[in-house]
Amino acid sequence: MAHKFDPSKLQKLDDPSRLELFDPEKVLREFGLKKGMKVLDVGTGAGFYIPYLSKAVGEEGKVYAVDIEPIAVDYVKRKVRELGLDNVEVLLSEENRLPLEDNTIDFVFMAFVFHELENPVSFMEEVKRVCRPIAYVAIIDWKKEERDKGPPPQEVYSEWEMGLLLEEAGLRVGRVVELGRYCFGVYAMVVKEEPKAFQSPIRVPPGLL
Repeated sequence: MAHKFDPSKLQKLDDPSRLELFDPEKVLREFGLKKGMKVLDVGTGAGFYIPYLSKAVGEEGKVYAVDIEPIAVDYVKRKVRELGLDNVEVLLSEENRLPLEDNTIDFVFMAFVFHELENPVSFMEEVKRVCRPIAYVAIIDWKKEERDKGPPPQEVYSEWEMGLLLEEAGLRVGRVVELGRYCFGVYAMVVKEEPKAFQSPIRVPPGLL
């Protein structure tokens, strides 16, 4: 699909009206984000969700915000400084190469980014690389239907299509949730090692683990 956002419209991504799409704090709690976690914010754009991520992980946690657009990275770096978010680091990324070490991340957040990926399977394999042996993935994207916001339906993935791509990349898809009129969320997990005894903080369907 690879519908790319126009960097010249960056400030539009910081419009408070985006809160009409979904409640960030509520959704992040439901997706299992907790204090002390290391979070990767993929395609941070204008960093709209960074304050919510920063608050959720607390001082003991860390947020890595990445984007492939230098303009976006500079914008978000200024925003982070102005807000005094000491637990956030903003980094320039490549299309299919994240600027992080292996086994670093506990929780991956992707809001309205998946449909922009050039090669979703390759990218999600790269996401797996930087994730810890067990990590959580929260993907939010536009519904594949007519809307008065967002890209045209033909430029986004359906819930089913996204699930197939995630499974091809080796992620475990938990469930799909409705997040309102415009978007849906997908719960997924990275499991590099089978745990002997493990309880997920999110509700995973029986038999998934």
